Amino acid sequence: MVSVDPRIENSSLFDGLSGTRRDERIELVDWLLSRGYPFEEIESTVSPVLMASRRVIGDDGDRVSTREIAANTGLDLALQERVLRALGLHHVQDPDEKAYLRADGEATFHTAQFVRMGFDTDELLRIARVLAEGLTPVAEMMRNAALSMVMKPGLTELEIAQRSERMMEAAAPVLGPMITDLLMLKLRNVMQTEAVTEAERAEGAARPGAREVAVAFADLVDFTGLGEVLPPEDIEDMALRLSDTAREVIDPPVRLVKTIGDAVMMVCPEPLALLNAMLDLADAAEADPGLPRLRTGMAWGSAMGRSGDWFGAPVNLASRVTAAARPGRVLAAESLKDVIDDEVNFEWKFVGARKLKGITGETKLYRVKRAGTR
Repeated sequence: MVSVDPRIENSSLFDGLSGTRRDERIELVDWLLSRGYPFEEIESTVSPVLMASRRVIGDDGDRVSTREIAANTGLDLALQERVLRALGLHHVQDPDEKAYLRADGEATFHTAQFVRMGFDTDELLRIARVLAEGLTPVAEMMRNAALSMVMKPGLTELEIAQRSERMMEAAAPVLGPMITDLLMLKLRNVMQTEAVTEAERAEGAARPGAREVAVAFADLVDFTGLGEVLPPEDIEDMALRLSDTAREVIDPPVRLVKTIGDAVMMVCPEPLALLNAMLDLADAAEADPGLPRLRTGMAWGSAMGRSGDWFGAPVNLASRVTAAARPGRVLAAESLKDVIDDEVNFEWKFVGARKLKGITGETKLYRVKRAGTR
């Protein structure tokens, strides 16, 4: 029987635990105490087994207030509060409450540097928000991948804690450079493929204006119905397979804008490149026994990219065209057909003019496929 530190004899840390499980928890808590973790922090944490690995990435328990963070970054208090919110941190009414980890406060220092460079504040906060939101699923995936390497049958809580700490010590130095390099890669790509429009050049626009783009959506047929009969992990696997397949078939300048559960959205300033990508995606889904068939809708027009998303008439139209497509088909609005109609490698079949929800008038729709295919 493992001896119990008298300070924690009646701790809620052991509620519901008995026998070996209780002994393992005591062993873990004793180890954490021996390494200087305050008992109050151990008792209040959601997962004591991950405390050591969290310390490696900055969770040392040292907390600061909004006012202290602002003093460090040089931002005024109101703007500092907006930055904290943009990064997804909780709102605190009292600016003197020590509510934030010091490491979280230090993460706002980079945003403050961009403010001093002269970046528009509202635009900068949007960038920070999109970056933070985009990294959330990345962090979740990294956590799951790391735990899959750490967790082995029969390990005690202490062994899991020690293994996860070692894993994080090895991974942490690589994470920052990895994210920086990937961001620079994407920035180079965007600056190469997104031309400066005449309106931006002439007006010295602070924000990029609308531009002509092709837009496409593809979604899995009967995904909602499958969710009623299949286990959640199978549904998740389908969504991930669609996302992975989409990334495999596209090349710049085609861009995967987002995945929306059972659907993907892509844009491209070159309509022919996007059409080829969507036909490739439809073929890949057809050949994958783990995926339902896709239905795809496409349109062309003036749209604006903003905060990691796209807005405008062709986005709405492509979405509505997708809903009208039959399984396995790529359906295009007349707006897209008109800009690539002279391409001899495709066959266009007029399937009718339809009134689509939210779209003024009737839209002429065409099924498109590669010449010579069924």
